[in-house]
Amino acid sequence: MKISIRQLIRKLAMKGSRSTLGLLMIFSLLAQGAFAQQYASSATFTPTNELTATATATTPENAAGGPGGGVARMRVQGLTVTTGLPPLEVTVAVSSKGTLNLVFNPGIAAGITTYVRITDLETSIIGVDLDQLVGLLGLLNTNALTATSDGGATTSKLVRDPSGALFLAVKPTSAYTMVSVTYDFEKIANVAVGNATIDIDHAVAYTTTTFTPCESVPSFTNAAAETDGVTVTLANALINPEDAIDGDMATYSVLKSAEASVLADVSQVIRFTKTLPGTTQIVATLSKIGLLADATVLTDITIQARLGNARVGTAQTLQSLLLGVTLLDFNGSQPATIAFAPNFAFDGVEITVGGVLTALNSLNIHEVSARTPITFTGGDLGTFRTNKIIDIDLDDALSFSFDSNYPTIPAQPGFDIECGVFGDYTYTLSGVTLVNARTTAGSLPSTLSLSSTGRLVGGTSESQVGVYFFDVQATNAFGQTAVTTFKIAIESALPVTLVSFKAAAEGSTTSLSWSTASETNSDRFDIERSQNGKKWDKIGSVKSNHESVTQQFYSFQDAKPLDGQNLYRLKMVDLDETFAYSHIENVSFASTAFLYPNPVRNAENLNLNLTDWSNVKQVKVVNALGKTVFEASNALSTGISTRNLSSGSYVVQVIHNNGTIATHRFVRQ
Repeated sequence: MKISIRQLIRKLAMKGSRSTLGLLMIFSLLAQGAFAQQYASSATFTPTNELTATATATTPENAAGGPGGGVARMRVQGLTVTTGLPPLEVTVAVSSKGTLNLVFNPGIAAGITTYVRITDLETSIIGVDLDQLVGLLGLLNTNALTATSDGGATTSKLVRDPSGALFLAVKPTSAYTMVSVTYDFEKIANVAVGNATIDIDHAVAYTTTTFTPCESVPSFTNAAAETDGVTVTLANALINPEDAIDGDMATYSVLKSAEASVLADVSQVIRFTKTLPGTTQIVATLSKIGLLADATVLTDITIQARLGNARVGTAQTLQSLLLGVTLLDFNGSQPATIAFAPNFAFDGVEITVGGVLTALNSLNIHEVSARTPITFTGGDLGTFRTNKIIDIDLDDALSFSFDSNYPTIPAQPGFDIECGVFGDYTYTLSGVTLVNARTTAGSLPSTLSLSSTGRLVGGTSESQVGVYFFDVQATNAFGQTAVTTFKIAIESALPVTLVSFKAAAEGSTTSLSWSTASETNSDRFDIERSQNGKKWDKIGSVKSNHESVTQQFYSFQDAKPLDGQNLYRLKMVDLDETFAYSHIENVSFASTAFLYPNPVRNAENLNLNLTDWSNVKQVKVVNALGKTVFEASNALSTGISTRNLSSGSYVVQVIHNNGTIATHRFVRQ
């Protein structure tokens, strides 16, 4: 059964490890940009028989369409006998072969691989070792299983997907409309009699070849190890290959060069269903098996990009990729993650272990993927007083411009992180010196700490007043990292210690009250009001006591509050005009504006009852089609004439001087 990205998400969710959950969040986001799949539209069977040896197919049409709903089963049979000794050796063979033709309508473009799902292999053959029959390389090397197409020269490989399902990956060189899979009894064995079957569920091509940044591209891995120019038995050279692409860091494939020979290099190849730009990062998490006696052995482990069967870019040695990582860090309990961009377009990754006997000869491959590099930008976290506790998330950072006082610090556009969201990453301070001075790596008061979830918490003292720029590293579930700069300013505490601030409705007015515990060089309290929390207006001012060590009480009345929501705050101003804001209080009033009569009958005037016309800029009447049928800027003491209005529903818009708009509906009968 084919595994899609959404099926992979469900699989990851059931595993439940911490690393899996991190991947799950990222995969959930990436699944939004689904990739296009095209399944075979029809399937037919062609037998090739000899005498009594016949090839048959059961429900070949089941191979068309998506996964599930039954399989197409091909059955071949025959007799092969070789007698005598060379040069008088005589072979008598009677055999059959069957071909399943998978048709795509519309056709598939050149360079796109079709994946044919093989669900079962069975045999009753006598005289051949079963492992030789079903051995994944044996089927292809003996041409017992072959693939052709109407798209020119065609190559095929047996691969597995993240669930371990087996596929025949068929890649024609030109555009094509048909892939043919042939099962040939004669090529299965030299001495045999019996039959063999193969079940095929479906064939799928991933037809969208353009890579979209941040998307999760489906991947496949070779079903057995690959070698270069060495004929060896590779039954145990690659164990559990699909665990290298299953999205779970806790599971891994094992690549063992010792199973080949002292001279052989063995590889695991990960194949992606799209061609990726060279700026895309190859990300691999690896660990070793056993003790590592010599670090130079890491040069025998290489990672290289592939485009089709060709290697592209420079082969990277594990030793060069792990610069700065000690041998003790690179062990079975502490996997190492590496990431690099090949700078050439690629659609595969090859990890190779050289043949060595006395040192590292096996490698655990936890996860291999192709990922867009992280784009991470910082910003300004704001200004805080020394008597206030700082508790703020990094994603609250706003932009800051270049400051000539800090020429080594580039401007930042404000918090942003691509390929995921804020919560998908973990955060650490990067090279930050916890002192009260700028260094090349950054600085931050030692009393502040950054949690792994990106929350900066702590308090500061007067000795820590200043502007700080500090570097933060973000890491995603794949092990990719990026560093950016944040800014925070610490200022001296204001001379006013605010104990309380309250606002409450009293009839048609708002009563505000507040108290202070101490005041030093304090000048005044400006009272500000807003209806939307964005535009604030000063509506009054109250002088402070300037100097006080005892609790002081203050009050203010807003005699003309706005209709609906009223937001209030105190601007606490020092003698040198330094200021700080209090928290915000909210008081709501039922609308004091109403229309009467409503509905309007005959030619009655429509009256507006407003408590304060001085705050009104304009009044409009809008019909049901959105057309303005009346507007005025006076007090409308005589009301609005409805004589020329046709029957229907209307809206009166009362536009205030501060830009807010109150709407009221009436009906003209």
